Amino acid sequence: MNADSRDSKAAVWKGERFALADLLRAIASLGIVWHHLSLYAPRSDLADQIAPRLGYFLFNHALYAVAIFFVVGGLTSSVDKGFIKRPAGAMDWVAFARGLLDRYLRLAIPYLVMLFLLLGTVWMTDRFGWPLHLIESFSWPQFVSHLFLVQNLLGFENFSAGTWYLCIELQWSFFIVGLTFFANGFQTDHGASALVRTWLLFPLGLLSAWNWSRGDRWEAFFFYFAAQYVLGTFLGWTLQGKLPTWILSLYSLLAAGSLILNPRPQLLISLLVVAVLFFGYARTKNWILPGYLRWLSDISYSLFLVHYLINGLVLKTLDGWSSQEPVHAAAGMLIAFGCSLLAADGFHRWVEGPWQRWVRSRSLR
Repeated sequence: MNADSRDSKAAVWKGERFALADLLRAIASLGIVWHHLSLYAPRSDLADQIAPRLGYFLFNHALYAVAIFFVVGGLTSSVDKGFIKRPAGAMDWVAFARGLLDRYLRLAIPYLVMLFLLLGTVWMTDRFGWPLHLIESFSWPQFVSHLFLVQNLLGFENFSAGTWYLCIELQWSFFIVGLTFFANGFQTDHGASALVRTWLLFPLGLLSAWNWSRGDRWEAFFFYFAAQYVLGTFLGWTLQGKLPTWILSLYSLLAAGSLILNPRPQLLISLLVVAVLFFGYARTKNWILPGYLRWLSDISYSLFLVHYLINGLVLKTLDGWSSQEPVHAAAGMLIAFGCSLLAADGFHRWVEGPWQRWVRSRSLR
């Protein structure tokens, strides 16, 4: 990356839709769904006989698509939505609490709808002697921890595949709200607040890259993944013209250096994603994605939420047929995937989309 003090092409992104990021988000959602199909589908081993290398990739490597979500999450948090601005030195705790509540509601309500659907479906199928085997254990403390997305912190198993990521995302969102609230207390203008946040995030991200993310001790905490979130946040500020390109370049280089001591595919992919988004923005800023890709990006969160339940229902229904031969097993997985897409579209139309629009209208009042 060119170390210009202020890159001329960077001062153009104002938080509008970023087609290249939408494309990567869509790809990541597909990667996660197929990883879980490979991991949990009862006949996935049989389907692997058709394409062993593809099966091996989906089982062992497709999970790294979550690295894209971390970068895009950081990119999203770089957009100043203005809900916690305050005069220098003022302590508007009501605005701070509202910022936290907005972040929780935006993320958690669609997730909680999915959670109740999952638990209700599992209870009903068990009651009628048709168990789905989607949930390994249940306890009321475990259930309560899920309501507040703290199950990872308290050591409980997740009810649904992949929801550990939502726990991390909520922690990061709360951290960003608190950081912005704190930094705005020093501002005499918007640039001062951005400068304070930059020099607080810079060491946090490097500590994550060089220390916290090198073992599994801190996996339940957002700072395990902070190096990747900070990459996305710095990228967003650079593209908005709030941050000199050399800071993003220096941070990326120092974070990449940690891979020498401990190679981690997830961090490597995040670095590659940031490079693709940075260098690709100038060439793709006028892109209009084909309708089906835009749709897939729009429903990516809904797909992330519902696919585990829908896959379980479909694969249970087709199990007798899909167990006959590899072609049937692979076809069963494809049918489950298609049903997950349809369910995600409905969930986005009737649950996630209306809810997100309500939360956005509320935060602008």
